[in-house]
Amino acid sequence: MLLTEMNIDDLNKLMHLRVERLLHLFASSLPNCLIQIDAGELLSIYCPDSTIVDDLLDELEDLCHHAWLILGVNAVALYFGEEEILRANTYFS
Repeated sequence: MLLTEMNIDDLNKLMHLRVERLLHLFASSLPNCLIQIDAGELLSIYCPDSTIVDDLLDELEDLCHHAWLILGVNAVALYFGEEEILRANTYFS
């Protein structure tokens, strides 16, 4: 199937599978978080617990690398409550 033959539902399923792959790679922390992707550019991760934020900060380089490879996003933002804790580019040169 060519990209031109994919409809909106197909693209949504593909993105869902990509997110599931990322969740699987970070199974100890991400499944507890709310994940939002803004126009394919920004992955926002809303964490319910500060220990999850700490865990993700420890894994930040891997998280950014995999978010770029799997989702194609340019940046990752971590939130705790309503506050943005960190925003990092996903591609390091």
